[in-house]
Amino acid sequence: MFIIALSAYGGPNMHLALYQKRLVEEKGYLDNDELLELFSLCQMLPGPSSTQTLTSIGYKFGGPTLAFLTLLVWILPAFVLLTLCAIFIGAFQDDALNALRFVQPVAVAFVMVAGVKMLDKSIKNRQGYLLAAMAFIVTALLRHPLDTIVNIKTPWMFPVVLLLGGLFSYFDFKGKVQKYEPIKIKFPWQSLVAFVVIFILAGIAVGASSNRLVLLFENCYRFGTIVFGGGNVLIPMMLEQFTNHVPTGATSSLMTSEEFINGVGLVHAIPGPIFTIGSYTGAMAMQGYGILQQVFGSFVSTVGIFLPGSLLIFFVFPIWKKIKSHPIVVKALPGVIAASCGLVLAAAYLMFLPVGLNWVKEGSFFYTNIDSSNAINYIEVAIIVITIILLYKTKIKSPWYILVAIVFGLIL
Repeated sequence: MFIIALSAYGGPNMHLALYQKRLVEEKGYLDNDELLELFSLCQMLPGPSSTQTLTSIGYKFGGPTLAFLTLLVWILPAFVLLTLCAIFIGAFQDDALNALRFVQPVAVAFVMVAGVKMLDKSIKNRQGYLLAAMAFIVTALLRHPLDTIVNIKTPWMFPVVLLLGGLFSYFDFKGKVQKYEPIKIKFPWQSLVAFVVIFILAGIAVGASSNRLVLLFENCYRFGTIVFGGGNVLIPMMLEQFTNHVPTGATSSLMTSEEFINGVGLVHAIPGPIFTIGSYTGAMAMQGYGILQQVFGSFVSTVGIFLPGSLLIFFVFPIWKKIKSHPIVVKALPGVIAASCGLVLAAAYLMFLPVGLNWVKEGSFFYTNIDSSNAINYIEVAIIVITIILLYKTKIKSPWYILVAIVFGLIL
């Protein structure tokens, strides 16, 4: 987990590719279907899906204790680095971020290869390929028209597509299901109760106190509770909250938009989950209160943003282990796994668009917006192709690709 944490650039989809390469291919801790099963489960929950997937794997092998240690190891490097970046932000300039520009095409290649390998190993029939294609078309090719024409928000596309894949598979299931013996489930209610109680108490506390540490915890816990779709959905919510909203009793927002955007750049340049941007914003919001208070701000924000997703996993995973043998789950799960393969390929496509092509208006990925005079980023595309070939033809470990990309970014 620590090796993954040190090489996990590129967001949750890149993280899944790293899990597949190290935990499935290199270590054999679980197979592709098990990984996609856990990833699909976490996609249906609010919170940081890639972090929840790792927490689930830890729970699978060692219960709550190993799940907690897995979470700690996973977020620790990014927590430390982003806290230091927020404290010493003046020392980090655009040139430093520019040195990491070749990490993005390497990340695209990782996700492409992971998607193809999962498609090959996890789908066994025509129905599976059709569901994967459906997921890809809806979340990749139709993503922006759906966003703008019918106002379907991207975060909701992922759980909806997975549920539709499961329903289609259930009603079209052709295999045999073993006789199911009803299992009495002991629900871990304490985790769900803690999830709800902390949410309520945090809301009450922030209404009764003007303490910034309390405010940061409540804000981050709320984000971790309501965000579907991963860190890229979290960022616009945090931008609004921290740069446009003035807390009660304060004269200004917690930080400027420039300070927040610097954090967005840093969190993409540093390995680890995007949700650790909470570490940066927590420390940045405590500027002027001393270094120790900045560390406290980072700590309470990090706890707040990861705690709700972890409590949900602690509640759902033990139940999932018991109910996944139910006929409904057995019939629906192949469709969910097939749709997950399509989502991984869709992620590779969506990551490729801003990296491999040039656009007239930034952030608009309609093909009419392509810069016709300079449409293709040939260097980035070449890096993607070379990385894909090396991934298939060699056994080079994942961190080396990232290290070489950083070295070339410093040299060129």
